[in-house]
Amino acid sequence: MITNLSFCFKGNRSYIHGTDIMNALLDYFEGKDVTKIDVKFHGVSSCNLKLIAGNELPNAKVNVSLFVDNEEKLFQMVENGKEIDCHYEYDEGSLISQCQLDLDNQQIHQSGVTGYSFYENFVAMNKHLLQSLYPEKQGKWYFTRIEQAKQINDDALITVKLTKNFNFRLTKSDILLKGEKLGSVYFTMVKE
Repeated sequence: MITNLSFCFKGNRSYIHGTDIMNALLDYFEGKDVTKIDVKFHGVSSCNLKLIAGNELPNAKVNVSLFVDNEEKLFQMVENGKEIDCHYEYDEGSLISQCQLDLDNQQIHQSGVTGYSFYENFVAMNKHLLQSLYPEKQGKWYFTRIEQAKQINDDALITVKLTKNFNFRLTKSDILLKGEKLGSVYFTMVKE
């Protein structure tokens, strides 16, 4: 099974954003019960991707493990060589304006609906939290992994709480809804 996926760049970026990959992945399984999601990103991609069943390819940009209708599935995404020639607007500032930082507790709360997807919400929230907690650190934060028990509605008012920082090579934050842990998001800082 091979499925070509098409993307546009988010805002002024020149790589496919992890949130767009996650949205495309779940769109692919629309109407199915998708649980136990574990997606790992292995670098950025500036051309479109293909989704391939299995986990044998050494050059995959993304590894996916999830359950679809209670059956475990493994996939990988690799570059398909097709250039991306489109961009779309993305106002991360308006998303963050619907959030409240709590630096003492190393967390950020969503206080209003943003109009963005669940993935766009928690990734932007986590990035803002990390930049606010560590303003002296120079580099670019990349979304590198998501572990998620089940799908979540885009309008869920979530909290993102930093739980571990492995010397900035990897950070782990929990995603919470009304105190219940929904999953964890991992970021890596790349020095500029």
